[in-house]
Amino acid sequence: MSRLNLYFTAKYGKPKICFYNKVNHKITKFLLSLLLISILFLPTLQSKVQALAEPEMRVLILKDNFLRIRSDKTIPLIVKGDMFANKRVKGITVKKNDTKTILFFDKDKTKLYELDNTEGFEVRSSDKKGIWVGGKRFSGKINVTSLENGIYAVNVLGVEEYLSSVVGSEMPYKWPIEALKAQAIASRTYALKKKNNDLYDIDSTKNDQVYNGLESETDNTRKAVRRTRSMVILHNKKLINALFHSSSGGMTENSEDVWDNELPYLVSVKDFDTNNPKRNWKKIFLETDLEELFPKIGGIKQIQILELSGSGRIKKVEIFGNYGSMLMKGTELRKKLDLKSTLFRFKFVKSNNKTVLLIKGMGSGHGVGMSQWGAKFMAKAGYKANEILEYFYTGVEIKPFDESYI
Repeated sequence: MSRLNLYFTAKYGKPKICFYNKVNHKITKFLLSLLLISILFLPTLQSKVQALAEPEMRVLILKDNFLRIRSDKTIPLIVKGDMFANKRVKGITVKKNDTKTILFFDKDKTKLYELDNTEGFEVRSSDKKGIWVGGKRFSGKINVTSLENGIYAVNVLGVEEYLSSVVGSEMPYKWPIEALKAQAIASRTYALKKKNNDLYDIDSTKNDQVYNGLESETDNTRKAVRRTRSMVILHNKKLINALFHSSSGGMTENSEDVWDNELPYLVSVKDFDTNNPKRNWKKIFLETDLEELFPKIGGIKQIQILELSGSGRIKKVEIFGNYGSMLMKGTELRKKLDLKSTLFRFKFVKSNNKTVLLIKGMGSGHGVGMSQWGAKFMAKAGYKANEILEYFYTGVEIKPFDESYI
């Protein structure tokens, strides 16, 4: 019995329900009510707080001299800009030539609006089926800007919604969930590290990471993103450059062997991408092909490898043609010949009484960071997403995102 309860009992005799118990009873009821309210509304409150805290991504989805935007069906688009105040339309066409940029709406195609350079507008919709830009649908809003070198369409949306498409655009959605989760964390890290550029944060192509809008979202990709919400990869409490590729051909590459910068978390490790249709490839070049590709030296008659990386990739070569020779990096030669990787070898062979250049190679991509086919193998073997990432990125930790990590 507490001191307060003893005090009331001693002074007034033993009550049926003492004052302390009444107070305690009311407090208990009040706390239980609060608990019940918290249980009922906590998920909603959490989602609102998370939505407010979720970083936005500005994704370049088109750069061209022609742009077509339309609604999915009956729900109109809402256009807002210097010339328009919440104008409701079904479709928008923007065309650019050498002197000016013209815009018109589907309802009245004869009424033309001219956009000055750097002038733009915003398009949004309440339709969950998204906004059509060209042949793809996108959620969020679309910012359109006319610049001297083209019309830019930038999709603005929360990073988690963005990732639901990226995961499905970069990795087959039927792959094991732990591989998809590893992709989600790597892609989130890569995207957030790219933020705060001028017009847009990130490209939607393989120049950064592929993003196809709503077309690539599935239940599996959304699940992978939801289960890893806000998780990012850190090294020394900063976001890493979370590079990834399709297949390394047996061994990933050190960052300094592909680019100039040496990053301690991007070091060569054994890959597990054996059962992979992209692991082995070949390509044949005719003499005429090589003459067109290397006109200054008159094609290619011989290639001498000058330097290899530790994983066997070509770092530097000298190419000899009819009119001379030239030095090239392996990455430059790969780009020039449109090869899948720099892990290749070559020989000149006879085919139909003609000399051709036969190139055989392994892997697909630059080979740095996480191998997607390797991640699939590890996930099927029972490894979790964190374990996959900690294997391919050396000395890292995985934590919820914080602004201080950028």
